[in-house]
Amino acid sequence: MCKGISILKARLKQELYDEYELAHRITSRGPDAQPELHFMYTDRVVQLPVLHDGQIVIYEWGNRGNKESKLPRTGWCRWESLEAGKWRWLAPEQVIIPADFGLEKSVWFQINEGMRGVVVNDEHERPHVYMLTQPASHYYQTMTRHDRMPILVGQEI
Repeated sequence: MCKGISILKARLKQELYDEYELAHRITSRGPDAQPELHFMYTDRVVQLPVLHDGQIVIYEWGNRGNKESKLPRTGWCRWESLEAGKWRWLAPEQVIIPADFGLEKSVWFQINEGMRGVVVNDEHERPHVYMLTQPASHYYQTMTRHDRMPILVGQEI
């Protein structure tokens, strides 16, 4: 799967930093590296950037534990489940999750364009994004020791 992403700070508008209090997510890979933001499924506030209707916005990442919500209690959606219609009742809308790197089991991997996701609304019409996954390639499974991987846009690993 993918438990976290990194996106270059320059890709996000300043308004998003203010509205979603993103300053604490800023980090750097080294003294000469561009600042980036980390979004992890283990964060206290679980969020992901999403390219939706032509703009990058910040949505809640899945449903990590709201037992009152009818949304699936996960942050990922299997492509096979989506294709089989198991998410139809949620009226999922496919989106792109912009990212420059992904993280799984302490292994960072480069992402060229982004990854695929679906947005669904909860009972209060608040959007939630779920990362789409597929069976892992041999390389990804060897690299991360995980049998599922995100669906990348225009890229295979």
